Amino acid sequence: MKTFFKLLLLFLTVLGIMQTGTNLYRNIPHIYQDDYPSLYQTELQIMFGPDYQVGEKKTIRIETENCDCGYHSDGYIYDEWEITYQDQNGHSYTQILNNMDPLVNQQLFWLKNQLSVYYKQNYLISLFPQGTFQDLTLEDYFGKSYCFISIGNPVSSYTIDEKEEYEKAQAAGEEYKKRLWENLRQEENMIPFYKLDYNNIFNYYPLLVSINLSIDDESLQGAEKEIHEEQIRQEALKIMEDLNRDTGHTCNVHLYLSSNNGSCDLYDGSRNWSYYILRGKWYDPKESKNQYRDFQWQFFYEYKGIYW
Repeated sequence: MKTFFKLLLLFLTVLGIMQTGTNLYRNIPHIYQDDYPSLYQTELQIMFGPDYQVGEKKTIRIETENCDCGYHSDGYIYDEWEITYQDQNGHSYTQILNNMDPLVNQQLFWLKNQLSVYYKQNYLISLFPQGTFQDLTLEDYFGKSYCFISIGNPVSSYTIDEKEEYEKAQAAGEEYKKRLWENLRQEENMIPFYKLDYNNIFNYYPLLVSINLSIDDESLQGAEKEIHEEQIRQEALKIMEDLNRDTGHTCNVHLYLSSNNGSCDLYDGSRNWSYYILRGKWYDPKESKNQYRDFQWQFFYEYKGIYW
C-alpha cells in the first residue's frame, strides 16, 4: 500500500511538473527579429520603385492569453515598418511591412489596400460632396461605407444540394492561391505597386471590387429624400460604367447602396439597392432570394478553366 501511495505521489508530482512546463512553453511568445527592409531590399525596390521610403521600426507586442475555460492564444513580438511610395499617377500610398508574415503573403494584402484606396479616391471621394456617405475615408477599415477588394474564389455559402460543388469550388480556389503565391515568389512576377496597371488589373487576377455606400440622409423625408437618393443612385451607376470603361470592360463590381447603413428604408421602400458587373457585363440575378450568393457562384463559373 505504501508503495502504491509513493507511486501515486510520484505520478502527481511528474504530472504537475509536466503541466507547469507546458504552461511555461505556451506562454513563451513567438519572437521575430529579421530586418526585412535590409533582407528584402532588392524585392522591395522591385515592388515599390527606386524612390520608396522606409519609416522607423516599430515593435509590436501581442500578449499571450489563457483562461480557465481552456482558451489559449499565443503571444507575438514582431516589427513593423511603414513603406511610402508613389504610383505612376503621382499619388502617394503607405503600406505596412512586418517581419512575421512571408513577403509573398503581404503582396496580396498590399494589392487589396492600394486598389481600395485608388477606387475610393478616384471614383468616390473626388466625385461626391463630403458627407454624402457615412465613414467613407481613405483609411483601410470597415465602416458604414467602404470599398473592399477580394482576390480568387468568392463563393462563401451554399445550399444542401450544392455541398459537393462548393467543396470543389473551395479546393479549386485554394489551389489557385497556392499557384499565385508560388508565382509571386519569383522576382520577375512580383507586383510592381509603383507602376500598377489599373486599367488591365482584372486581366491579371480574378478581382472583385465590393463597394458598400451608406447614404447619410436619415433626416430627409418625402420628395427631398427621393430626389437626393435617386441622384446618388444615378451617379453611382455612372461610376460603375466609368470603371467598366476604364478597365476595357473587364471589371467585376458589386455596388451596395443603403440609407444609414440599412437602418432606414430607401425612398422606394427598399432596404438596399444592389448592382453587379461581371467580367465587364451587367449582371442581373433577377428574382433571386439571395442575389449576392448567386452572383458569387456565377463569378466562380465565369473564371472556371482560367484560374480554376
